[in-house]
Amino acid sequence: MTGGQANGHPEKVLDKIWKDWEKFAQYAFNKSHATCYAWVSYQTGWLKCHYPSEFFASCLNCAKSMEEITKIMDDCKGHGIKVLNPDINESAGHFTVNKNGDVRFALGSIKGFGANVVDAIVKERDENGLFSDIYDFVERMAGSVNRKSFESLVNSGAFDSFGHKRSMYFQFGKGGEMFIDLITRYGELYKNDTVSSAASLFGDMEEMKPERPPLPESEGDMDIMELLQREKDLVGMYLSSHPLDRYEFEMHNFTNCQLADLGNFVADCESKKKTAKVYVAGIVTDFKQLTTKTGKPYSRTMLEDYSGSYELTLFGKDHEAFMQYMQPKATLFLEGVVEEKFFLKPEERAQGKTVPYTFKVRKVTLLGNISDDLLTGFCMDITTPMLTQEFRQNLVKVVHKHKGNIPLTLYLFDPGTRYRIQFYSKKFQVAVTSEFIRDLRAIGVDKYEVQRR
Repeated sequence: MTGGQANGHPEKVLDKIWKDWEKFAQYAFNKSHATCYAWVSYQTGWLKCHYPSEFFASCLNCAKSMEEITKIMDDCKGHGIKVLNPDINESAGHFTVNKNGDVRFALGSIKGFGANVVDAIVKERDENGLFSDIYDFVERMAGSVNRKSFESLVNSGAFDSFGHKRSMYFQFGKGGEMFIDLITRYGELYKNDTVSSAASLFGDMEEMKPERPPLPESEGDMDIMELLQREKDLVGMYLSSHPLDRYEFEMHNFTNCQLADLGNFVADCESKKKTAKVYVAGIVTDFKQLTTKTGKPYSRTMLEDYSGSYELTLFGKDHEAFMQYMQPKATLFLEGVVEEKFFLKPEERAQGKTVPYTFKVRKVTLLGNISDDLLTGFCMDITTPMLTQEFRQNLVKVVHKHKGNIPLTLYLFDPGTRYRIQFYSKKFQVAVTSEFIRDLRAIGVDKYEVQRR
């Protein structure tokens, strides 16, 4: 105001300008930001709609944490886009999209895998073509990929396209050594031979060259859990499959809370002062038996499902009753309740004291057994147009393949008359599993109902 008046402007005019500015400032900043964000939202929405694979690959390249990557991966899955393992012939240093529209995991995102190694692999591939087999890779990358990096490529699945099981590299070959050691040593010998041959009097004489170590006679079978855990250790998540995939049916039909949401669910119950039954399932990834300061045993168990993880702490009788189940790699179904952590006397409540809420386990069951424990029947829906000789034969094969003790019911619907007839099977009972559901879907049965205790 003083400066304006000094320049000859009336105080009344200056005061009006200042008040106009104050009023405008109340919404101008928010309005400008809303416009910018709306435009960016439109652009990203358009890209996600028309170029979803490229959009997700870009998001993965920009992700700052494993939690963020996991969320983007879940979004990919929801849109039917596969995120594939790293591949020595297809992956770049960053996430990319292949010709099939799948997102290919980045070589540069493998834990402990140096950028210099990634650059060397990509450069060699670009200049001299794809790697034809494991020997071709070792010979061309000799001196650039050491034993540790080679093992990372194996366990992340980068060599899967060569057609060998990952377990093959850890089978014992010539001289009682693992093939991974034999092949990496061959790479070193090949490099040294190449260097020395340049100045050698004998040049490229074949009989002087190092011999390729033969592939192991048996490729062996690595425990699926061990294979997936090694993969997760390197890329931060399960890519080939998930340990809980075989229990997809149980996870979908018997749980009412994801492990990643359990903490928020407890907090919500606490804020509303209510109790609630909770059914969760997961795989044990870590278990520790500990002792309190007073010498009493307790345990901490890390459980994991598709959404994330949850640490379960058990004391006293609960620890004693359930610790036998808390073994690493065990797949468990937990029935429990969210309630007050401990008892509070009426007079203490009158004084305004409150109790934190917690998740208390009431029962633990092996995840593979809960269908038999909780199911009383399985009902599938079919329609009259599906009733062909081929469908009947396929349905009988599926039912025979999955014999069990769960009663089977068919609901037959006729689109013309709108009649729906119920048939109880007296001859067949089934074992209801994720594989059974997949086999039903393969023959066209998409709708089903489960009857629970």
